[in-house]
Amino acid sequence: MPESGWLLSSPPPQSAAPMASLVDRFCPHVHDAPITAAVHDPSSGTTATADAEGRVAVQRPGESAPGLIFQPGGAIHGALALVRGGSLVAVGDDEGTVGVYRTQDGEAVFQEQREGARGRVRAMRGLSISPEGSQLAAIAKDGLLRVWSLQREDKNAWSGFSGNTVAFCPRGQRVLTLDGQGQPTLFELSTVEAMAMDRLQTPAQQACFSVCGSMVIASGLSGIALLRVEDGALLASFATQGGSGIQGVVLSPDGAQVGAVTERSVHIFSLPDLQPTDSFTHHAPAPTGAAMWTARGACVAGGDGLLHRGEGPGLGPVTSVGGFGTMRLSVHHDRIGVWKDRARLGEIHASSPIREAHVDRNGTLVLAVPHRGPLEVHDLQQGKKIFTGGPETQDAVEVAIGGSVVAAHLKGGGCRWWDLSANRGFELPWPQGMALSHGGTWLAAITPKGKLQILDPATGEKAIPNPTPLAKQPVVKVAFVNRRPDMLVLDAEGILGHYDLGASVRSGQPAQGRDILSIQAEVDRLWGITGGQLCALRLPEGDRCSILFIDVHACEVISEVNDLHPGAVVDAENGLIIEPARASALLEREQSGKERRVLRALIGGEWISFSSRGILDASDDASAMLG
Repeated sequence: MPESGWLLSSPPPQSAAPMASLVDRFCPHVHDAPITAAVHDPSSGTTATADAEGRVAVQRPGESAPGLIFQPGGAIHGALALVRGGSLVAVGDDEGTVGVYRTQDGEAVFQEQREGARGRVRAMRGLSISPEGSQLAAIAKDGLLRVWSLQREDKNAWSGFSGNTVAFCPRGQRVLTLDGQGQPTLFELSTVEAMAMDRLQTPAQQACFSVCGSMVIASGLSGIALLRVEDGALLASFATQGGSGIQGVVLSPDGAQVGAVTERSVHIFSLPDLQPTDSFTHHAPAPTGAAMWTARGACVAGGDGLLHRGEGPGLGPVTSVGGFGTMRLSVHHDRIGVWKDRARLGEIHASSPIREAHVDRNGTLVLAVPHRGPLEVHDLQQGKKIFTGGPETQDAVEVAIGGSVVAAHLKGGGCRWWDLSANRGFELPWPQGMALSHGGTWLAAITPKGKLQILDPATGEKAIPNPTPLAKQPVVKVAFVNRRPDMLVLDAEGILGHYDLGASVRSGQPAQGRDILSIQAEVDRLWGITGGQLCALRLPEGDRCSILFIDVHACEVISEVNDLHPGAVVDAENGLIIEPARASALLEREQSGKERRVLRALIGGEWISFSSRGILDASDDASAMLG
């Protein structure tokens, strides 16, 4: 037994890694969940977006990326507004909470909270701040129109309304909303009276003022209409024919045009005559209906967490990562981004959404493990699938690739592996766990009694005598050290051990191991790093994880990196930490936890890599995506 142990609750030998900041650079898109609300203040140029997980991002003039990112509450669907001048942002969520926050620092200047079933009934759907910032109006799922006085922190409420929008007139005396039949209504706050407007042929779901405030633009699935504020007269209308219908409208900053957003396109109309002038395909996958028009043009929110102006779709968030040496893999749903050093080589398309991906040491093969379905092996250079495991490999407990060998510890028990170069497959029904050396030379199998056998993957026979157990406790984890004949084991009591298998190869005798350290915490991954001096362990901690680096010879923890993404992994070649990061990025850290570099996929197939010193490499048109 080792003389000392390491406790998860004990102080780390080194301080934990600082909050990520490198990821925030060159980050034009901050949402990993679908963007469900987007607003633009033309007077200041400030924009705000919000997503289905409740994250809000505010970008002010002069900022290359949002300067304020915060999460005031729960999921947001449409309830987002900016005050004229951009100094305040209002946010309402699906729990019925509404608040007003400073865009400079996110400080709340007003907040009203609701919880539980009572809050969900009044899930917010539309917000507006009066031009001078003294009042807040909201339309909620329950059909109530609410207006707060922010100075007095009191409110009035009226029933019988509908739709997803509410808007103050330029003077802040009237509120534009939709009545229970989807008809635009101008509500006079001082007299509590509704001004009559011409009736639309079909109900509307949204309504807004023109930039000058003299007209109302109303839209529903079947068309768009223009009404005059002065007398409520219907001036013009345009009906859609076929298609998916209108999801929303956006106004150009100069007020001369309005865009009707459909599932595939943005149709542009002139104002004040409402004549069609242009149309373009926005390329937003699974559009949510959120959209805005900035100085760069009209953009539409997609389910991929990005705003689209006609470029190709983005890859979506990074859900898992892999890598070895100079190669890096970033998993985006059913696609794998392939990077070499600091440049992106391309994509590999899998048959279904991917749980994890691995690259072999030589950088020639990629092993993809779907959430559902058998494992797949792809040729890295051509991106073509060259092998599919049997149905038994679905939900494999553990997988590995080394040289031309692919192995899987099956959910139903046992182990299967294939030597792809020899076109041969093998199966053992008894292994309780396994590890494959990175060159594919050895396969370690844990017996039902928790002992170890070292097999030759090419034959399925024993490669060397069984290593001598370190204790009576069964082995639960095993890993080979990269480019050395060494092996690491972890037993059921958390004792980490080390074997030099080279001596066994030379003498033909069972390898004798030694204890390194007692790890009194759950360990779900184990890596042996090139050189044999260090190993790394991953400790799951709820929705985060920690990684320990241990000096195998000194038998001590030399570094602990906390608060990592639960899918963080260690590159066994160089000991770098790789973890998924927000906004379609992969983040590398040093063993101290210090951020080293970021590899980020951008919209339209563009990409960029950067470190604390600046841009390392980028695709030809990346600058256009970064604005």
